[in-house]
Amino acid sequence: MIEKLKTVILSVLIVLSLLQSYWLAYSMPGLAARVRTGIDYVNTEQMGPTEQIENVIFPESIVLHMGQSQHTVLYPPTNFYDLVFRKIQAVGFKSFTRYAKSSYDWNQIRDKKKGVELRFDGVPVSLLGKLMKLEGDLVFTADRIDRIWIYMDEDTELVHAFLFSSDGRTVYEASRTDITARDVEEYVGFGQYGTSYKPDGDIYLPEISIEAVEAVVGYKTYPPDQMQRSLFSDPGTTRTLENLNGALIFTDGKRGLQIEQNGKWASYTNPAAPQTTQNDISENVLASLQFINEHGGWDGLHRYVPVSSTIDAAGDGGRMVLFQQYYGAYPIVSDELYKFGYMRLLLQQGVVTEYERSLMTLENVAQLKTTRWLPGGELLRSTLQAMDRRSEIRSVYPAVRVIPATDGDTLSLVPVWAARYADGTQVIVMNAQPAGYDGVAERHEWQLEQQQKKNTTANADKTVSGIGAAGGSGRSNTSVSRLSDLEDKTAAVEQPAG
Repeated sequence: MIEKLKTVILSVLIVLSLLQSYWLAYSMPGLAARVRTGIDYVNTEQMGPTEQIENVIFPESIVLHMGQSQHTVLYPPTNFYDLVFRKIQAVGFKSFTRYAKSSYDWNQIRDKKKGVELRFDGVPVSLLGKLMKLEGDLVFTADRIDRIWIYMDEDTELVHAFLFSSDGRTVYEASRTDITARDVEEYVGFGQYGTSYKPDGDIYLPEISIEAVEAVVGYKTYPPDQMQRSLFSDPGTTRTLENLNGALIFTDGKRGLQIEQNGKWASYTNPAAPQTTQNDISENVLASLQFINEHGGWDGLHRYVPVSSTIDAAGDGGRMVLFQQYYGAYPIVSDELYKFGYMRLLLQQGVVTEYERSLMTLENVAQLKTTRWLPGGELLRSTLQAMDRRSEIRSVYPAVRVIPATDGDTLSLVPVWAARYADGTQVIVMNAQPAGYDGVAERHEWQLEQQQKKNTTANADKTVSGIGAAGGSGRSNTSVSRLSDLEDKTAAVEQPAG
């Protein structure tokens, strides 16, 4: 009996042993490996904060038309620029009527009518609608807008608001707007002390040198593995390679992250994206914003720079999204030799296939600042006319060029005039005047010349008026006097920029 009991117990133990072996061999041992803990995976620290779409879309410049061929230009994010832009954001534009651009003499409106012009260079209406109140039909909402131009008719005090399509042929007039003639007068008044600009085609150039700032700024560089952790959900599955140029490459077999420029520039590629030629620009811009929020964050102020699909030789119309970084009031420009100051993304139907950005973040306070002067007048105008592809230039603006220090972690940001072509590429037009140039003396001399011209014109008008009266023509000189008074009140008084 005892022997039989031992045999049963032994058999049970053998069965249990077999069951345990089976469980260990054929159960799901990988289940625990899929549950990621804080020990084997650490969420990456962002290089900068997240951003919202309304903070990366704003006019590249605002032109104030003061009548009598007087103009000035405001650049972001200066005080007067912010005041004008915020006030226009708060009003609405409704019930648009479509016209051919050629239906109006815009040069006459520019020179004769007081108004304000916001320059966007091709932002989709669907994105502009996130900044301001726009209500229109499907044709309007599917378009892209280059400019918003608001002007007043002084005789009737009616305000007209036009939005210019990026096709170069169409304008939309808002039949309903909350802007009044008094508002336009207020906007124009902000330009009273601004530098005088003159149009050169569709571009505005200053008549004299403008004040700018050169800065030496420190920075810190985030380690490449931080970007690796941000872009790859499981960094442990990536391999690390080094190419012939010394660039570091992380890859999981599909996606790749290349770190170049001595660990300061990152280029990410994801070829496993849907292949299609249909791309919605607004969708791609919003997807780019969210992607950057989740993979690195933002370093300071950036502006969405529309890229024309008509001059995209690679056939990437609607796919490329570019955000340009600002330092103070100046967009940053760089070249292929030293990349900095922008983030570029390529997308397919909202999926990022390429992502380029710097791993450097600038310090909040500059180590050194110096006043420099950017040339204006005929010197700037003739230099621009001599440039290649002059007809393709969409804008000319003050910027800062990046020059890295040969020793230490600093960048020199040197003022320049820059130009942007329709395809989004930028070039440097002119450097600043030599250090020590007396721009204040130039401005005083220019003011004196303008006053002398005004006095000469006034004296000539008085002479003509007197001859008319003596000849019995009956012509009154009252209108001449009023015109002279109006000129005195609206003439821009030049002061150095802040």
